[in-house]
Amino acid sequence: MKAVKFSPWNIVCFILCMAFSFSGSFAEGRSLEEIKQSKELRMCVAGSSHELYTRMGMAFAESLGIQAKVRKLDSWDQQFHNQEGVTLKSDAYTPHLLETGQCDFYPNDLVMHEWRKKKLDFVVLFRTRMTVVVHKENLNQIKSETDLKGKRAAVMKGTTYHTWMEEKNKSDFADKPISIRFMSTDESMKAVNSKAADFTIIGADGALNWTRNKVRNSVTAFFVGPATEVGWAFPKGDNDLREAARKFFDSQKTPGSQFDVIWKEKVGISLSEYALFIINMIGE
Repeated sequence: MKAVKFSPWNIVCFILCMAFSFSGSFAEGRSLEEIKQSKELRMCVAGSSHELYTRMGMAFAESLGIQAKVRKLDSWDQQFHNQEGVTLKSDAYTPHLLETGQCDFYPNDLVMHEWRKKKLDFVVLFRTRMTVVVHKENLNQIKSETDLKGKRAAVMKGTTYHTWMEEKNKSDFADKPISIRFMSTDESMKAVNSKAADFTIIGADGALNWTRNKVRNSVTAFFVGPATEVGWAFPKGDNDLREAARKFFDSQKTPGSQFDVIWKEKVGISLSEYALFIINMIGE
């Protein structure tokens, strides 16, 4: 058999191809230096609290001396889409919007699940816990997790709360599953308030805001699941921008900070007050 000879160029091409194929799916987003050179910080917001996230993200951009460019995403799940527009929870990759530089970060109060950590790096903003919200007239009938069996739930698709319900339906509630209807958070809260749904689940911060300020016939019933950390998300490897956000967060821990003012306006309670509230409520 005749031996195959490779030229130096063949070898170089082979090495480059192998490097690209094994470089992993963690293509980095734009560096802080690139962001400063472009003179715009691209933040992508999602969810019913997008106005809150926008205000907080703009405060961060202002601290960097950079103009914020805001994009509202079509869905919550879009934050995690790969190049094919699909979220694969078990896979590790950089979400397409961050990989391509369309977004530099997500200031969207993301619960820091393990599957999300495969795709993103985070800076912790606060702790929370999933909270069941019911109509005040149903509070005597829905007192514990078991009481949710067979009930009608309204929830935003693709959220932590939706995932919790689906997992319960496959396990503890398999004999009497929750009937799930997908709605925006706004619609879900209003559905509970009008008794069109028996309950919804939202983070403690959101539950506090909604029941105090927007849906006066609804109340918080109880917590489900463990306490979790919530934060802003950045592409993996983007250490400079993430570290800048961490330092900015530290500067916002003083009562009367920009974050306190924004939360007071949008949530009805300052962020520092919420931090004390959640410590007292969840005991951590």
